[in-house]
Amino acid sequence: MTTEPRDSGVSLSSFFTRCHLPIDARGQCDEYVTTRFPGLETRPAPFQGYCSYTLLVGDAVIVQFRPVEHRINADIVREACAIFGTLVPEVKLLDIMADNNKLHVYYMRRLTGVSLTGFRGSTRHQPEAAKAHRRQTVRDFARFHSQAWKHARTKDQVSPKGRVGSSLRWRLETMASSLPERFQRLATRLLPALPSIEGLPWTLSHGDFLPSNILVDPQTGETSGLLDWAEAEWLPFGVGMYGLEELLGEVRQGQFVYYPEADKLRSLFWTEVQSQIHELRGNPRQQRAVREAQLLGILLWHAIAFDDGKLNRVVEEGTDDGEIQRLDAFLLNCEPAPKAGVSRFSLPSFLSSILLSRS
Repeated sequence: MTTEPRDSGVSLSSFFTRCHLPIDARGQCDEYVTTRFPGLETRPAPFQGYCSYTLLVGDAVIVQFRPVEHRINADIVREACAIFGTLVPEVKLLDIMADNNKLHVYYMRRLTGVSLTGFRGSTRHQPEAAKAHRRQTVRDFARFHSQAWKHARTKDQVSPKGRVGSSLRWRLETMASSLPERFQRLATRLLPALPSIEGLPWTLSHGDFLPSNILVDPQTGETSGLLDWAEAEWLPFGVGMYGLEELLGEVRQGQFVYYPEADKLRSLFWTEVQSQIHELRGNPRQQRAVREAQLLGILLWHAIAFDDGKLNRVVEEGTDDGEIQRLDAFLLNCEPAPKAGVSRFSLPSFLSSILLSRS
């Protein structure tokens, strides 16, 4: 149905089909919520994630259904609440629906704000206001990482490590050998940097940093919340900065396109990070390692296919074209051209400086 709430092309019905749930599963989920919260208006959230079915209950509550393979790590969410405060929704496990493939039912405190996806649409015809809001979002992202730095741990203090953090070398070696050739050389050049990256402080990283998971105050454009912490884990500082590129542009006609001021926004981000994290000032070696970690993050999040959470193969042209296009944009400065199949490639200046330092 075209009237269903959607997020990145993911409809409500496809969640239940993808999870092999009974035909009446959605109705049972809806009935569970209306029974548990009688008298409160219940409606599907306007943006639905790939791995969950989410309902808004009244004005203050969210109830989310997740299959067991995408359940939420309650310990990670508690740590995120302690570090980032009101940016993180409190989460409690309400129930496990045994009759529906053990769907986990979560209660969440509803955060204020509107999704960045919707907010961008509302400001599209106000170019100056939109630019100011983009600067605000980038500054907030820098503050988010400076807050994470304050609660950093050493590599040895992170135990057990998460699925990504425990397999960084394997993933990087796999990308270096199996990605499309134009990306292989980037992964290969990062391999010698991996010890320096892993030697950085480890911080709690949001594992699905997308505009639909970012809430902003519609009046000020300030970030008011971050949703969906199911993929969060402790990783070397900088890896989670893969999300910066998502803030520097948006998808138009199916392809990611950078804003005209993207380079200025990127510079603003790094200036803000260094102004807030004193330990990075005057330490070019550590600064380089952080930027290499960001590059690693881009590869980890866009060069490894999601495959319903398997995360065990690299992306392939013809199969994962959405991620390939992002890699072309993020790593090779490939601009979509008016004619199909024609693009412009050049190594972005910020990436060139990182790679040349390892030559």
